[in-house]
Amino acid sequence: MALKTLALAACGAAALTACASGGGGFTGEPVRALLSGDAMMFVSFDADGDLSTTSAEIEAGIAREFARADSGGDGALTPIEFQSWANGVLGGGQLGPYRLDFDRNVDNIITRVEFETEIRGRVSDYDEDQSGALSRGEFVRLVNQARPPVERPRLGIEDRR
Repeated sequence: MALKTLALAACGAAALTACASGGGGFTGEPVRALLSGDAMMFVSFDADGDLSTTSAEIEAGIAREFARADSGGDGALTPIEFQSWANGVLGGGQLGPYRLDFDRNVDNIITRVEFETEIRGRVSDYDEDQSGALSRGEFVRLVNQARPPVERPRLGIEDRR
């Protein structure tokens, strides 16, 4: 019984600490782990190199990425196909995205519709002016918001030589 009481007390203390820390951000806050992979993928959709990714380029990019991910060619992604795609295109591992972000009905199959819906949702997250196109400025602002300030050591005169 003492162990159960101790475990409950520890859980309560952990919950209290989490609440007291002010946890969580606001909706729409950039997620550092997902940001760079998404941004690189969306930049790669810019087919004409004009520094803006239009809605037509986004749609073509989504189709291209689904085809790249669907190595079996059956019109749906297995967990292995998705992870392979995420590792190659988005950096995988801790950079995300998580499979369940795409597989909303949790049936272990990501359909083309689920894939397209998630990617379009991510495009909308970046598209601050809701123009349907993504400018480099929209990426830069989001990257700057997501990147914490970094303290860099000052170089002394001796270090500059």
